Amino acid sequence: MEEKGNNAKSEAEVALELMRLVMEQAGSRRLSPTRTLALYHLCKEAVAYSPEGTVSSEYLEDELKKLLQ
Repeated sequence: MEEKGNNAKSEAEVALELMRLVMEQAGSRRLSPTRTLALYHLCKEAVAYSPEGTVSSEYLEDELKKLLQ
């Protein structure tokens, strides 16, 4: 259960932090405003995502490989 207190961050705040990390890793590559907005929505979905079962690192790696092909 998520604790709600003065220090608890909203999902939107966590999504923005995740987005900043992704953009930092992109380095000198800049995203258009449209793609930046799309990245924010993806990060927001990722933060809100709640899988029904556990996800192993092997499963995650396999699925990412499929997406990158």
